[in-house]
Amino acid sequence: MMEMSAFPMEALLDFGMRLFVFLMGLAALIFVHELGHFLFARRFGVVVEKFALGFGPKLIGFTKGGTEYLIAAIPLGGYVKMKGEDPTEELEDRSGSFMEARVHHRMAIAFAGPLFNFLFAVAIFIGVYMAGVPSLDTTVGAVHEDMPAMAAGLQTGDRIVEVNGEKVELWEDLLEIVHNAPGQQIKFLVDRNNQMLPFTITPIVKSITNLLGDEKKVGLIGITPLRNIVSYIEKGSPADKAGLKEGDRLVAVDGTPIRELQDLKPTAIDKPGQELTFSLLRDGQPLDLRITPEPKMVKDEKGAELRIGVLGLNLRGNMRTDAYSLPGAVWRSIEETGNMIYLILASIHKMIFGSIPSNSIGGPILIFQVYGEQARQGFSELVYLTALLSINLGLINLLPIPILDGGHIFFFLIEMIKGKPVSERNRERASQVGLFMILSLMVFAFYNDIMRLMN
Repeated sequence: MMEMSAFPMEALLDFGMRLFVFLMGLAALIFVHELGHFLFARRFGVVVEKFALGFGPKLIGFTKGGTEYLIAAIPLGGYVKMKGEDPTEELEDRSGSFMEARVHHRMAIAFAGPLFNFLFAVAIFIGVYMAGVPSLDTTVGAVHEDMPAMAAGLQTGDRIVEVNGEKVELWEDLLEIVHNAPGQQIKFLVDRNNQMLPFTITPIVKSITNLLGDEKKVGLIGITPLRNIVSYIEKGSPADKAGLKEGDRLVAVDGTPIRELQDLKPTAIDKPGQELTFSLLRDGQPLDLRITPEPKMVKDEKGAELRIGVLGLNLRGNMRTDAYSLPGAVWRSIEETGNMIYLILASIHKMIFGSIPSNSIGGPILIFQVYGEQARQGFSELVYLTALLSINLGLINLLPIPILDGGHIFFFLIEMIKGKPVSERNRERASQVGLFMILSLMVFAFYNDIMRLMN
């Protein structure tokens, strides 16, 4: 007989929480997408016969105003079924039929789903920015050797308060100023232990690689932000068992200073199974803890096996929380959504042409894992991920692949140019090709998910 101890209650509760968050997030994205189609269809006089969340057998539902609203058993999609949407469907009364609507109305109905996904992301970002966005302050962490900052005398713990006479409070603003001034003298005012010190530093010109792998020449002075405050501890991990707490400031490991997460690699991650002394500050008081990184076998980018030490923690820097007014939040949200759209489109382009490896494509399993992790790290991270996935869903549906919204829009554009609909035979052939492409992509994404789990 199988014993219940084989399934720890804590693990079951954790899985249940992850599954609930994943399904709620997925349902929200699908609902918003289908709501766009539904509202635009009703606006243009098209009869909506069904509004469904999920596929397969019906679980619950009701009918109101001639539309059946239902939740189906397989929660990995949804659909809006409109009267006459299938050109082969025989109708006695074609009034209110989708195919009888004007072509630009049909195009608007198809575009409405992705549009609502973009608007949903904007709405999420507005809420986030009005509630307050945590951002890194300008406290200096590592000062790299043979770089302008070290030559000028900047030190770990210095806080940059002014640049060229202008007040600066956020690291991202400081970074932008330095990046945009290669070879130009910059005047810094630094707070060092409540003493204000002036520095003049000239950034050198360096090539850096952005998130998409593109190289860009920028100005650098050789500093990184101080990020040594424990922000997350995995339950049951070595850090948790040793008594480390969120909010602890990690000062050193076996005497080696810790200024950012990367400093843990040579000091702890590369030392699996070795007991190490973690020196930290808790409520301003020094404290030493003995932690042994848990040995784990992983694979590197080339597939070679590596033995590393797992701690089960994450680090953050000193944070400032700035709340925006409604107009400021709206503008910042539109800007952020635009940036996300650009990054996703650029990533898709690079993936198609091989600049980004195809094994980075993820499916429902990866989304489930990421949702669970973000839920454990905080509500703001979770809603930010939901906004990103909403934009992703909108863009994917706009791809000109038959059976997706973008494919329908493409057919409608041809109809507007030719003055008559694409033939039923050609639409059917294109739909078969589109279905094959989507199913192939889904199988490939599931394959990648499974390989990640195995590795």
